[in-house]
Parts: sequence; C-alpha cells; structure tokens
Amino acid sequence: MTSPQHLDSSEAPDSSKPCRYTKCLAILIDRTKKWQQWYKTNFLNNPKFKWTQRAMWAVAIFWATAVGVQSIPYYTHIMAGKQAFQQGKYANAEILFQSAIKDCKNFPHHDPRVANALNNLAELYRTQARYTEAEPIYKQVIKIAESLKLQRWGFPMSPNNVLALPTSMNNLAALYRDAGRYSEAEPLYKNALSIWKTEVKRPDDPNFAAILTGLGKLYRDQGKYKQSEPLYKQALAIRKKSQGPEHQDVAAVLDNLGGLYRDEGRYAESLQCYQQALSIDEKLLGPEHPDTATDLNNLAGLYRDQRRFTDSERLYKRALTIREKWLSAEHPHVAKSLQGLAELNGATGHYAEAESLLARALVIRQKTLGSDHPDIASTLDSLAGVFLKQGKYAQSEPILQRALKTREQSLGPNHPDLAITLGKQAEVLRAHKEFFASERLYQRAQQILENTLGTKHPSTRANREAMARLHRDMGKPELTGVSPASQEVRYLYP
Repeated sequence: MTSPQHLDSSEAPDSSKPCRYTKCLAILIDRTKKWQQWYKTNFLNNPKFKWTQRAMWAVAIFWATAVGVQSIPYYTHIMAGKQAFQQGKYANAEILFQSAIKDCKNFPHHDPRVANALNNLAELYRTQARYTEAEPIYKQVIKIAESLKLQRWGFPMSPNNVLALPTSMNNLAALYRDAGRYSEAEPLYKNALSIWKTEVKRPDDPNFAAILTGLGKLYRDQGKYKQSEPLYKQALAIRKKSQGPEHQDVAAVLDNLGGLYRDEGRYAESLQCYQQALSIDEKLLGPEHPDTATDLNNLAGLYRDQRRFTDSERLYKRALTIREKWLSAEHPHVAKSLQGLAELNGATGHYAEAESLLARALVIRQKTLGSDHPDIASTLDSLAGVFLKQGKYAQSEPILQRALKTREQSLGPNHPDLAITLGKQAEVLRAHKEFFASERLYQRAQQILENTLGTKHPSTRANREAMARLHRDMGKPELTGVSPASQEVRYLYP
C-alpha cells in the first residue's frame, strides 16, 4: 500500500490570499449595505415621502376589505348550505350551493372557492343519486384542482391546494362506485392514494381516511373482503385520532366496517360496530336524521339475518319513516329500506306484502339508477326469492336470468352476490327435475362462496345444504352431508 503523495510547496494553493469569488462577494455585500442605508436615509426616513407609505397602506387595506366584503355572500351561502345538507334538508341545500356558485362569478376561474362551491353541489347530487348531473361537475372540479396543483410564478402552492386533486378524484370515484362503474372507480381511488402518499404526505388527515374508506367500500362491493378490512381499520384509526371517538365521520366508518363483518357472517363484531355508530349519530344528529336512519336500517338487516324478526321490523319501519320524511319518496335509500322490509316479510311468510314492497323498490331504483345497476339486480333477486318460496317457478325464472346477467356484467364472475343468484337458479332447475344442470350451478356457486366468504359463512352453508338435498333427489345420499330434516334454503346474504 502506497502512502498518499504530498503536494510540493509550488503546487499547494496559497490560503493566505483570498480567491476571486470571495472578493466579488465582499464587494456585493458592501454595496448592498450602502444601498440599504441610502434607501433608509433618503426615502423611509424622509418626511417628504411619508405620504407614499400612507398611500401604500391605504391601498392594501382597501383591497383586503374589498376582497373580504366580496366573499361574505359566498361564505354565508356555503356555510348555510352545508348545515342544510347535514340536516337532510336537500332542497334548501341545493338552492344555497347554487347561490354560492353564482357568488363566484367575479372570482378567478381557478379560484379554490369555485372548486369548493362546485364540489358541494356535486356531493349533494350524488347523495340524491343524480349521477348524470353530478359527474360533469366533479370533472370540472378536478380540472380546477389540477391547475391549483401547479406552481405559479415560482411560488409554492398553498398547503390546502395540495389536497384538492386527490380529494376531488376520490369524490368522482365515489360517484362511479355508487353507479356500479367499478372499473372506472378503482384506478381513480388508487391514483388519489398515490398522490396523497407521494405529494401530500399527511397520514393522519381525515381526507386521507376518506380515500381509504372509499377504496374499502369498492372492494367490499366487489366481494374482496380481505382487501377491504385493513383499509376500513386504518381509516377508523385516523378518524378517531384526528376527530375524536364520537364524531359523525367515525360513525360512518363504523357503519361500513359493521357491514363488512355482516357480509362475512361475523355478526357479533357487526353488532358492536352498528350499535356504536347508532349511538354516536343519535347523540350528535338526533333520532330523526337521515344518517341515523342509515344506522337503523343497517342494524335491522343484521337482526333479520339473526332471525330477530320483531326487532328487525321495528327498526326497518323507523328508518323508512325518517327517509320518506327527509329525502323523497323516490330516493334510493327509501328503496333500500323497502327492500329490507320486504325481505323480512318474505322470511316471515308475508309474501303478498313482500311482493308489493319489492315492486315499489324496483320502480324507484330503475328510475334513479338505470337498468344495469347492481342494486337493480339485488331487488330482482329478492323478488325471485319470494316467488321461489311460494313455488312460483315460472315467474321467478325470467327475473333470475335478468338478475344474473346484470350481476355478471357489473360485478364480475366471482362475486358472492352472483353466487346467490346462481343458487336460486339451481333451485328452479331442481324443481324442474333438471338435476345435472342444477348441480353444475350449485357447484359453481359453492366455489365462489368458499373463495370469497369462506366455508363457515351462512350463505356458504346454505348453498351446501341445498346441494345436499339435490344429491338426495339424485340418489346420492353419500354426498349429502346434512340431516334429512333440513327442508329449506335460507339465503342470508346479502
């Protein structure tokens, strides 16, 4: 190993002499100080120029006052609109949000206040299932958010503006999810999460929790329960930390998590989440608020699954009354309560009442959601189930075919909802003595249910019992695996 070479005195730099750049910097600093002193002596401290300072302050104060006065109507309408929206007074909220948009006519086109006003109106329309009206507004908000994301004139963007793009993308994704347009919703959610993690970098922000919850809902709707649960739990932890344990948004996440547990047949955990959500909303919003009605409707569905029919009926009727009062007679949430009450009537043998309620729910959903929405298939499936219980196979068959087609198109070939419809179609074929065709459908349904819900889920067990009865009819008692006393398939999902 050679030792490092030492520089000869003729090669070494002379540190005692300042370099050219140091000299230039010293000259610049000296001249800057002289200029500052001149400016202070000849301008700032000169009585002749006091009027200039006063004029500058007067212009600044006047401009700030003008901007503030101009914004007063806007913020008044926004705050009143949000309050009406939270109270479920949607007609009033719409008028107020539209007024706020009119107040923005003198604002710059890409002003954050414009985006905020538009977004509030779009959210209202989405809540009312007015999807065709909401979509173009959301897209307009995204364009504004993209412009806000850019830096201008070398200045960094506002800390609040950085939230605009992922938040607005999350809202449009929610619309696509509600409309059953899952393939369009998922990339938007993922893009919003990516932007948040790489650019916003606020892991405890409630807006981040909203994106996580939205993606969790999408996965739950698609039957991807293992992917949904950690997103819900992360969102719940963020909400509790940032907003406190008794906040309206915490109740909303608890409702979603309770629904996921119910889908998986984890009823004790579902009950705990639903009861916590109901307690929070009743305390914060009162017993007659639409969000309270959502809690009641969810809890009623769980009680129905547990065969607590009296409790279920009481809650369904209470939820329906609230929704008809605060929403409209043709709102999708009203249809959801009607369908739940109908399924309860079907389970207790009140078939005529069940058919009437489902027919009304179907009309509402077709009018507000269109013919290809997954909720349409859900109502059709429930109606077919009522016909099957009465032995009306000819009436149930075309309804099941339509439900199957809609679910395959909107949910894909491996969704548990699709398996439920397949099981009912298999039951029709069994009644027609088409045993082998029935067996194929039962087997396909069983594979889907076991893959998505597991072997212990009530719907998985119900399908397995139905297939066992088919095997007895086919003379294959060794394949039944259930007691002959079992007489009826109870489809507990959804």
